[in-house]
Amino acid sequence: MALRIPNSRNGHSPYNQHPAKNVICAFWLKGRCTRNPCRFLHPDASIQPPTQVPLQHFDGHVKTQPQIRVCDQWVSGSCAYGEKCRFLHTWFHSDEDKHSLSMLTRLEGHKKAVTGVGLPSGSDRLYSGAKDGTVRVWDCNTGKCVKVINNGAEIGCLISEGQWVLIGLPNTVKAWRLDVATGDYEEFVLDGPVGQVDAIAVCNGLLFAGSQDGVISVWRGSSDVNGFQLVASLEAHAGPVLSLSVQLERKRLFSSSTDGTIKVWDLNNLQCIQTLSDHKDAVTCLLCSNEFLFSGSLDKTIKVWAANQGGKFELAYTHEEECSVVAVFGMADVHGKPVLFSSCKDSTVRLYDLPSFKERARLFSRKDVGAIQSGPGGLFFLGEGTGTVGVWSWMAEQQNMSQ
Repeated sequence: MALRIPNSRNGHSPYNQHPAKNVICAFWLKGRCTRNPCRFLHPDASIQPPTQVPLQHFDGHVKTQPQIRVCDQWVSGSCAYGEKCRFLHTWFHSDEDKHSLSMLTRLEGHKKAVTGVGLPSGSDRLYSGAKDGTVRVWDCNTGKCVKVINNGAEIGCLISEGQWVLIGLPNTVKAWRLDVATGDYEEFVLDGPVGQVDAIAVCNGLLFAGSQDGVISVWRGSSDVNGFQLVASLEAHAGPVLSLSVQLERKRLFSSSTDGTIKVWDLNNLQCIQTLSDHKDAVTCLLCSNEFLFSGSLDKTIKVWAANQGGKFELAYTHEEECSVVAVFGMADVHGKPVLFSSCKDSTVRLYDLPSFKERARLFSRKDVGAIQSGPGGLFFLGEGTGTVGVWSWMAEQQNMSQ
């Protein structure tokens, strides 16, 4: 059937009130028809109207380009439209590198959103923490969960540093010193934060934890007490601290908050030396890469910052996203090219070539990805809002983990 759109300004002709035959509603095509019933055609009420309007005519028939969105029915297990579905039946989309990425498996077990993934040095175990209060330990060779550790409270973040696993909890940070050979660990409980700890960073023997009260607690490893000693509380934010990142070259700590600001701290004296306030909403995530700082925000932007000759950070570039940004991460592809991962509120992770910010691929999940971590051999892990950890690889043949 050939497409014919009525010759009127809004798609609904006021001059003919009889039902229109073989005419597709122009408002339906734009996704905003409010008439029920409408006298123009809505081809199938179970299919959403296309958002990409470029239409190509072949042999008198109309074909639409598939939308860059995963089919909900396919995710649930079946789609009646099969190859004719206008939505994607895949977890990965790229116009160019169609075979550069592969999902190896999905690690399922958490009941709530995954908030952190860690792969300790020298270990063949992957650690994941979630809002259900549990840490799951996965065998990297089999993909099986070998241990579940209940912490009794929501986990706001989890990272690994060397042979340590660090966990952010309400009013507490837990530090596990692992025995890689046996999988056992010695636990240290670090008190001091007030409220949920959603961000942890480690640098030069110092452990930083950002909490709900806007304060960053600082501990130093101490052999005298065989543990950690609280040495400072950094107060500058007017809202909960959401992210921490360290730039070793300049000895700087960066912190972001729901207050919409980024604070720059001098690691030599733990003083706040600059406030970056160009974002218009909560700054959810930070990433230091070489001489640049990347920040993602609920204001639907990723901003790139660079230090000037005087050492002050200035806004160098703003990248507009389609929706709010919840996580950013950087790693190199199999050719050593830098790639920025941007996780957004529409349950997609966009991959950008740097420094051009050219989009090269999109990864899809059932819910927002709040945690991203790299592994050896081109592996990386996506912690999803469903409680699943997606295991991906830049090279399809490198299947270190299997279902």
